[in-house]
Amino acid sequence: MVTKEIDVIDKSEDDANLESNMKLLRNLRLQHIIDINMVRVFVIIWLAATILAIPPIFRPKRSEVEKRDLKTFPKFSFSSLAKGDYFDEISLWFSDTFPLRDGLVALNTKMTNTFGINTVQVHGQIEQGDVIPDITSSQEVSVESEPETQPKPESEPETESEPEIEEPAVEQLGAMLIVDNAAYEYYNFNKATADKYASAVNRAAKKLKGKAQVYDVVIPTSMAITLPENFKGNTNSSDQQKAIDYMYSRMSKNVTKVNIYSTLIEHKDEYIYFRTDHHWTARGAYYAYRDLMTAAKKTPAKLSAFKKYKYKGFLGSFYAQSGQKASLGDTPDYVMAYEPTQTNEIYTRTKNGDHSYCIVSDGNAMSEANKYLVFVGGDQPYGVMTNPTITDDSACLVIKESFGNAMVPFLTQNYRYVHVMDYRYVKDVYSGTLEEFVIKNNIQDVMFVNNISATRNAALVNAISTLVGK
Repeated sequence: MVTKEIDVIDKSEDDANLESNMKLLRNLRLQHIIDINMVRVFVIIWLAATILAIPPIFRPKRSEVEKRDLKTFPKFSFSSLAKGDYFDEISLWFSDTFPLRDGLVALNTKMTNTFGINTVQVHGQIEQGDVIPDITSSQEVSVESEPETQPKPESEPETESEPEIEEPAVEQLGAMLIVDNAAYEYYNFNKATADKYASAVNRAAKKLKGKAQVYDVVIPTSMAITLPENFKGNTNSSDQQKAIDYMYSRMSKNVTKVNIYSTLIEHKDEYIYFRTDHHWTARGAYYAYRDLMTAAKKTPAKLSAFKKYKYKGFLGSFYAQSGQKASLGDTPDYVMAYEPTQTNEIYTRTKNGDHSYCIVSDGNAMSEANKYLVFVGGDQPYGVMTNPTITDDSACLVIKESFGNAMVPFLTQNYRYVHVMDYRYVKDVYSGTLEEFVIKNNIQDVMFVNNISATRNAALVNAISTLVGK
């Protein structure tokens, strides 16, 4: 009896082991099939991507998110081939113009964010700024009495004799700090470039003395104004208020300095800067306009004097630079624009001819990355607006980069003619001097309007200096 019981038990265990082995074998076969199918899917996707990537017709020419033209296929030359540059350029073209690049960048960012939540991030390389000199009363007196003839050591070259800079005068964002759903650009003070900016403004005032009054507005960026207070002391960013004060101390008494820093601080809890873009909003620009008109002894218009439009869904330069970070993309900005009631036309001149744009365009017809272009047709080399209800010959000239676009529509309420020059591109349509333009167009007020980051950019300051002339 004992032997029979043992035989029964052994037989049951064998059956159980056999069933377990069969189940394991089925699972292995199923996993093998899944692995084969995954490889097939990967190969199909890889082949499809390769096929799409090869023909130039499928490759994008512009990134709407990054607001820039992508690299073009390099032209062949034996010299570039010999140096090895030709194939390097092809490699850059291939990666920069890969089909669906904007969508793939966004997908990569979202996948990266799934591995953890970090509400504070730094993008880019933070540059160390120069030490901002302390302002002394003697310094201000010496600069204002003769700002351009201060003695310099023999070893130091004269700033104004420097050769023209070859690189294009374009805005370039520096490193960026992201806090929750808002981004802020770092600012690093550059003394040599700041001095050259002040010198160019001084030269303009000297050349135009008795012909037009020169005003200067240096606009702080959001890092200095709307960054939460508990972060301000911990960022390696130059003190913008001190930098603006220094630049104004370097400007002569012939320049009317319009320091808007404290005004923007007073309104820092309002929507005066975008969260996903480096520009200020039209409301922030309006407060600067009020200070500028007060300095010019004119009565600023009220916001109620303008037609108001709101365009939702704006995702600007910070969003693009962050790789389309979800914390920024999930809470888009909106663009509030104020259209003059007397006119909505600006006549512009470009190297491709003359055009007419709206002072405030329809932002609903623009992509989410380009809604800041609602103002004055974007960055046009030259434009002029005319208010037909003002009967005198009052005229002003605004010399600006893109920050000025949001402010110049307000000036139509105080001048019959508002001339606008973007010093980065004006050389394409005007080869004369600033003094000649002012005299020809009977300009009474010349306004330099620049965000503070422009005053650290050597190429931009060189373009201003070139426009002003020697």
